[in-house]
This record gives sequence, structure tokens and C-alpha cells, in this order.
Amino acid sequence: MDVQKVMLSAGLFILRLSLIILVVIGIFRLGEYSYYFGYSLISDTSVDAPPGKDISMNLRSDMTVKEVAKLLERKGLIKDDTIFQIQLKLNDFEDKLMPGSYVLNTSMTAKEIMNVLSGEEEEEEEEEKEEEQ
Repeated sequence: MDVQKVMLSAGLFILRLSLIILVVIGIFRLGEYSYYFGYSLISDTSVDAPPGKDISMNLRSDMTVKEVAKLLERKGLIKDDTIFQIQLKLNDFEDKLMPGSYVLNTSMTAKEIMNVLSGEEEEEEEEEKEEEQ
């Protein structure tokens, strides 16, 4: 009878210890993912180091933000389409994407890509030319 109680206690102890270990591992993994996700949102890094590779793409007027982000990921211009969609929303570029043909480079950051796809890069270049004159 005492042996059964000892075995039952040992079994319950091992079960509790296993659950605690699983919870700690889960919390650690969740923390890792959260850090990566948050870092990716605020960091402005490119896929490749300069000079990168030029890639042509076309944006249609009927494309959604999700479709644009998936196209950019498929072409190798961004690492994660979901993160790019959130970056578009956070930087107020969601409604500014303009249809057209673009040549983008894999060394461009997400912010630079957003500027090009929204036509804001051209506006900045025009302002710089006006200031030089």
C-alpha cells in the first residue's frame, strides 16, 4: 500500500514537473517570436546588402494591400508579407500605393519600397531639385 502511494506521488511529481517545463518552454518561444515580430516591425532593414538585385514588378489598380505584400515577398523584396502589411498601416501608406510598373532593388528597406510604390520618392526628388536651383 505504501509503495503504491510512493509510486503515485512520484508519478504526479513527474507529471507536474513536465507541465512546468512545457509552460516555461512555451513562454520562452512566445517571447522569442514576440521579440522577432516587434523588431521586424520597427527595424528598417533590407533583404540583401547593397548593391542588391533589381527586380521589376507591376502593381494593378485592383490589387489589395495583402496581394501587394505577397507579391513583394514572392519576388524577394521583403522577408515577411504580414509584417510589411502592418508597416504599411503604421506608416500611413495603406491607401497611397499607386498602380504602375516599378523597378525595385533587394537592398531597399521597407520604408524605401513604400516611398517608391506610393510615388513619394519622386516628390522628394523634385523638392530636392527645386531647392538646388
